[in-house]
Amino acid sequence: MRSILCPADAAKTLDDRVETALALARLVDGHVAFDFASPFGQMIAWEPFGGAALTAQVIDQARDNDRALASALEARLAPQDVPFDVEMTDAGRIEGVTAAARYADVIVMGLSDPVIEEIVLGTHCPVLAIPDGVPLLRFDVPMLVAWDGGNEGARAMRASVPLLRMASAVHLVVVRDDDEPFAGAEAASYLSRHGIHAEVHAIKREGTAAAMIEATAHELGAGLIVMGLFGKSRLREMVLGGVSRAMLDHSRIPLLLAH
Repeated sequence: MRSILCPADAAKTLDDRVETALALARLVDGHVAFDFASPFGQMIAWEPFGGAALTAQVIDQARDNDRALASALEARLAPQDVPFDVEMTDAGRIEGVTAAARYADVIVMGLSDPVIEEIVLGTHCPVLAIPDGVPLLRFDVPMLVAWDGGNEGARAMRASVPLLRMASAVHLVVVRDDDEPFAGAEAASYLSRHGIHAEVHAIKREGTAAAMIEATAHELGAGLIVMGLFGKSRLREMVLGGVSRAMLDHSRIPLLLAH
């Protein structure tokens, strides 16, 4: 995970993302690319006449604001001991991050970011999602893999191997009903081949799976939850609820997400 992408903007959550990206880069001797997407493309997309009504003054002001933000971030990062780039793009936010993610090992985003779902679903890059006010500054902490045996969970687990190797303990948690077969043994064997010895927890479902996963994570002192996103259809989870929807909306523990 040496190539770290951190979308940058004027949101208050930027500090959490910056500190998390820098902390990870220090551990892995990595590089952080901070990507500023200009609002110009988004303003055109939302303009009912295809952007024709935008004045040159509005466009110039938007670009000046972006340049000021980028310059401030560069000045802030200059004294740091981490190599970095600050890039600006005229693309919309989702398009800009998706393009930059082609050359990234992990994307650091805020969990409350309104486009996080689109980024996870639209890229083949894992996303380290940080709850507001909860930067992930240490990686020698217990980590939890929420395992359901699905393809999305498997992708998240494979992507998380570099992080799991740094963990002080790894817990593989399976929430299941009484009549469901146990699905954690093969996942634990996979991790063991990478030198990661996970403790497996088979938990009987009592209430929602999301609530049980987060409660177990708190009990184990986990600093990170690894999980697949939208193993079921996103529409179904939005209408009926689901683990992904609940964790995106309510988790106070950082998540490593993949689809």
